[in-house]
Amino acid sequence: MVFNQQTEVDVRTADGTSLEVVKDFKYLGAWIKSSEQDIKTRKALAWMACNKLTKIWKSHLPRQIKVKLFHATVESILLYGSETWTVTTKIRKLLDGCYTRLLRSALDISWRTHTTNKKLYGELPKVTDKIRKRRLQFAGHCLRSTGQVGSDLVLWRPSHGKRSVGQPSKTYVDLLCEDTGQEPNEIRSCMQDRHI
Repeated sequence: MVFNQQTEVDVRTADGTSLEVVKDFKYLGAWIKSSEQDIKTRKALAWMACNKLTKIWKSHLPRQIKVKLFHATVESILLYGSETWTVTTKIRKLLDGCYTRLLRSALDISWRTHTTNKKLYGELPKVTDKIRKRRLQFAGHCLRSTGQVGSDLVLWRPSHGKRSVGQPSKTYVDLLCEDTGQEPNEIRSCMQDRHI
C-alpha cells in the first residue's frame, strides 16, 4: 500500500519478491487506509456482540453488572484500535449515537420510555471522551519510547505531496493539537512526563 504517489509503484520485499499494491488492507483486525472504514467495521462487530447477549441484557441483573459486562464485551470491540483513529465531527456524532443505542440495548431501556441520555449514562463518560483519553495515552507512550520508530512517527507531518482540493482532512497530529490545545513541539515536551 502506498501513499502520496502520483505514479505506479513497484513494492518489493528485501529478497526482491514483488508484492501486490492494494488500496486498503486489514492488519491486526483494523483497516489501514481510513478510520471511517475501520469505524464502520467496529460498529457492526459491536452490534453483533451486543445482540448475542440479548438474554443477559433482558435479565434482571443489576445495572452495575450489566455495565461491567458491556465494557468488557461490547465496548472493547467497538473501541479496538481507537487510539489511532482520526475522528471528525461527523464521526464523533456517529460514534456517540451508536454508543448510546448500544448502551440502551445493554441496559434494556427503550427509547419509548423517554429516558434522557443524562440519566442513561449516569457517571459514564461519552465514548468520544474515552477515545480522546486513549489517543493521548497512546501518543504519550509512543513519544516516551525514544529509540523506537513510533516515537518519531507520532508527530510526523509529510513534507511532500499535495492535499486534495477543499478543506483538508484532519490528521492524527491535528487531533493531538486539538486535544491538548498545543503545537506539536509543545506536545512532545509535555508528554515526556506521563503524569501531566
